[in-house]
Amino acid sequence: MKKIVGITTIFLLSFFGSIGNSHAADKRTNKLYELYNSTSTPASQKPRLKHFINRRERIEQIRGSSRAARQRALSTPVVDKTGGDPSVGAVAADPTFKLGKVYAYPNPAVGVKHPVIHIEVGLADKVEIKVYNNIGKLVEEAVLTETPKIIKGVYSYEYKFVSDNTPYGTCSYIIRVFKSGFEPIDASGKMMFINTGF
Repeated sequence: MKKIVGITTIFLLSFFGSIGNSHAADKRTNKLYELYNSTSTPASQKPRLKHFINRRERIEQIRGSSRAARQRALSTPVVDKTGGDPSVGAVAADPTFKLGKVYAYPNPAVGVKHPVIHIEVGLADKVEIKVYNNIGKLVEEAVLTETPKIIKGVYSYEYKFVSDNTPYGTCSYIIRVFKSGFEPIDASGKMMFINTGF
């Protein structure tokens, strides 16, 4: 009988020892306490149970401090460093006219007709975008003049494809960005459209 209880306890400990979501973890912790306090649990198994209980408590302590830190970060007021200019957003982004990240997403565009080209260049007057198919034919073009969005603390222009004539295969995009008093910034990239019958 003791052997069966010992095997059952080991099985339960290995099952309850894995880390899961917090609700399930609470249930496992409660079960460990029940097994530890049970009179039917052999004394030889109690040190192992105590070890798992202590481990579970440490995990919950770490999770709790991590949650508290996240909660503090969320509740900390954002300081407006823009001088009250609502067009710039609540957090000051670097307006310097310089080339940052330029990419298309999703890439490859599988079953997506309207992917997005993302351009980081600070504040600009105008962004010109030209998209060519794999034989060099212009299939789409656009001019962006609106104020860029702030995405992850960076001024970003984003252009969503509008054409339904998706250029299957690899296409190229060429970007030219203008700002008064500065040399234009040029960037380019490639993306792939995969036809899934859409």
